[in-house]
Amino acid sequence: MKSLNAPFLKVFAAVFFLTPSFSRAGLEEGREKAGRLFDGASASAGLELPAAPENRGKSSFDFLQQMKGVMSSGLWNGSIPETRQFMFRNSQEGWTAQAQSAGLEGFLWTKKELEARYGADKFSRQLGDYFVYLDDLLKPVPWTQELRSALLNLKVQDLPFSEKNDRLNAMLESYVAGLQANIGKYDLADWAKKARIYELFPRAYNLEGRRNSPDFKSPSRPDKTLFFRDFQASDFDVIKRMGFDTVWPMGILPIGVRGQTGSGGGSPYSISDHGTVNPDLGSEEDFRDFVRKAHAAGLRVIVDFVVNHTSLDSRLLAENPDYFVSFRYDGACPRDGYFDYYWQNAKYCVHHGGFEYGGGVSSWIDTAQVNYSNQALRNRMTDTVKSWVTKFDVDGFRVDMAYLALNNVFARTWQKSMPGSEFYRQLIWTVKAAKPSAAFMAEAYAFQEDLSACGFDSIYSKYETGRPEGQTGWYNSTESGDAGGIRSSVNRAAYLAWQKGGAGSVVFIGNHDEPAPEKVYGRRLPAALMMTMLYPGSVMMYSSAEIGYDAAVPNGEPKPLPFSVPASIDWNAGDPWVKDVYRIVLAETKKIRAEMGDYDIVPLWPSDGGAWAGYILSSKTTGLKKAVIANITPNGTSARLPEYGIDAWLEPGAYRIADIK
Repeated sequence: MKSLNAPFLKVFAAVFFLTPSFSRAGLEEGREKAGRLFDGASASAGLELPAAPENRGKSSFDFLQQMKGVMSSGLWNGSIPETRQFMFRNSQEGWTAQAQSAGLEGFLWTKKELEARYGADKFSRQLGDYFVYLDDLLKPVPWTQELRSALLNLKVQDLPFSEKNDRLNAMLESYVAGLQANIGKYDLADWAKKARIYELFPRAYNLEGRRNSPDFKSPSRPDKTLFFRDFQASDFDVIKRMGFDTVWPMGILPIGVRGQTGSGGGSPYSISDHGTVNPDLGSEEDFRDFVRKAHAAGLRVIVDFVVNHTSLDSRLLAENPDYFVSFRYDGACPRDGYFDYYWQNAKYCVHHGGFEYGGGVSSWIDTAQVNYSNQALRNRMTDTVKSWVTKFDVDGFRVDMAYLALNNVFARTWQKSMPGSEFYRQLIWTVKAAKPSAAFMAEAYAFQEDLSACGFDSIYSKYETGRPEGQTGWYNSTESGDAGGIRSSVNRAAYLAWQKGGAGSVVFIGNHDEPAPEKVYGRRLPAALMMTMLYPGSVMMYSSAEIGYDAAVPNGEPKPLPFSVPASIDWNAGDPWVKDVYRIVLAETKKIRAEMGDYDIVPLWPSDGGAWAGYILSSKTTGLKKAVIANITPNGTSARLPEYGIDAWLEPGAYRIADIK
């Protein structure tokens, strides 16, 4: 939907931890031991769990959920977090900094970052607090007992602060590394945290036109029929050559007729049937074949799950109006937000799909609001989503406006009493039981922490202000051009790419909901695109961005591929400068990524007063390192990093990449 601009194990022997010093070889050996010993650890009751999966041991699912709790979300009681992020306090300057997550990964990452930047001694008064926090986090999970014992042993030792703190860091580093390695074995949907997603809009894609475009020539067939039937392996190759490994065909569900808006065929998010393919794009067998061809080409396929609403004439509404926010009434329905619906000789007033806004509810007038206080509806939606992996073998779901179905949001918006558990815990783990590699990506502009705790694999990085440092959403920070905000978003994104226990981040500088990137960024586009495409986590780009095509409706719909009027990409049109920017950046980032292999990023913080942002690419496999800096602000800035051989003036949009010896 249109995005909102409103705020809205065992471990190895404890003696290892207590050795006076750690060599690098010792740490690596410890990590290897941890990874081995975690295998086979028995799961215990603790987190809310789904029914036993049919084709995968229940204990492995339980164990995976417990690991994610320890690493990222901490313990939750239904919709309420019982573990909160640790707050670090600089005793000399008086400021505080919140850990990146409530679990071990967020605590360790933030602790090491702050100590590296300001010195561990600035936080020495909190040493006792560290041990209290860690014990509270770990004690609900029985298999952490050995670590708890080792921590208690260290806590009571009479050691200087620096030595005790160093030992604590080494202990946590080894433990976290072992857990991360083990999550990699259990979490088959971990691929989603590094997915390179190409979003395409079948209704506007103009497949034949792309084949005939000089920039994207590929073999063509004369018998063009329906989109999914006609899409061939060579068409996937075009996408792969740009460096993508996942396709998201957006808007493939049947669209309702009643209340349909515009002349373009209606909004792809006014859904008449959540369980099948829009016949205008092909049959179910055509779509199955599309998925098979994508898999053969080495690409994964994700599809939309429109969680919050349906069309006014949906199959679900015809099945039972009680699945919706509605009431029976013989008189005239309220004009504000409701429409009338007749079912089994009774009249219902059904609310349009909506969301909290400005102290009230804002509605999409071509939709009907699904009721997540109804357990029968939850079961029905769960079965429908599961059918996409059992019938079509899709690899995952992009959940539209995902946070609207969270218990606390839904209850407040619609004044409903909710079931004790979150719908997403039921949904996600039921689907993963059917296909453990199935991934869930949330479109969300609030409550990212809640969605991560529910089991989402990745979350849009657009608008995120729930942290003390302010705006850390990638899109809104880079869009704003504010240097401080951009650096905060880089720091947050670096953590989310490194961690394994919570949802990863999906970064982008455009999608089907936003204005064309060249409009948003102007001459800043090359720097924003380079910083985005080199991100080691998940990256998303929509079709036709690479040629600068923009069919936005003036004073109406700013989307480059609008829903309200007919749209068809002219692959021979677009903006020559934008084409050059994408051609250069996509080729360069593809080359660098192949050279680096699997890598993390470490944020760079200007010490020269410059307004640039950057990070170091650090390969996990080849040992290579590169420094990347860019100016995404509207003004020029100096950039001096003599240690990396960089001393330059960066105009808006300029970037530098340097090898680090």
